Amino acid sequence: RKQIVLLQRFARRDNADDVLAGAGQMEQLLAMLPGCGTRDEVMGIEGAAAREYFGALARVIPDDMRFTGRSTQPPADLVNAALSYGYAIILGESVSALCAAGLDPAIGFLHTEQERRPSLALDLMEEFRPLIVDQVVIAAARRAELRPEHGHREESIHGVLLTKAGKEILVAAYERRMLQHTRGALPGLSGSLRRHLYRQAERIAACIRDPDTPWTGMSWR
Repeated sequence: RKQIVLLQRFARRDNADDVLAGAGQMEQLLAMLPGCGTRDEVMGIEGAAAREYFGALARVIPDDMRFTGRSTQPPADLVNAALSYGYAIILGESVSALCAAGLDPAIGFLHTEQERRPSLALDLMEEFRPLIVDQVVIAAARRAELRPEHGHREESIHGVLLTKAGKEILVAAYERRMLQHTRGALPGLSGSLRRHLYRQAERIAACIRDPDTPWTGMSWR
């Protein structure tokens, strides 16, 4: 849902058909979720939606950034490097939020447990990635704050890494976004997006302690 909202926000007259077509495909996949009976089925739909999302996202990135879809380990281009860097930052904050809530960041729900992987933190950050990291990266690219020279090809990994200046640009934009005040996204909470991240960690803990406690994601339109 957060990814669909982001696509709708960044669609422009010259790319609206392609971008909104991707969002439409994601809506159809979203409608299939209630019929899932296993975690693998849920993750299969998530993977299909991710392909639609990043394919549509490529339409809203400036042409000189050469983004054609998501790639990791190594990032194939500057936008992928920026996304991975931002995801690493919010993952660290998610680990801190879960620890503050008294939870083990390694024991996840959707992300399976693997050695040295903070699976629950990956679960927690999932709904925050589009509205924080993706928004920051796209906006920085479209405002030409993040430019091709902020990435350099590292031959030892056959991929692209951010320069120091590129990292500084992203960290500053990320922090501004995390400090942005919002209300109505969660019941009874008004505050920064960082506060919302911590509240969601607290709500996960409440649901674990009392299975009858209802869970809802954040509202973002």
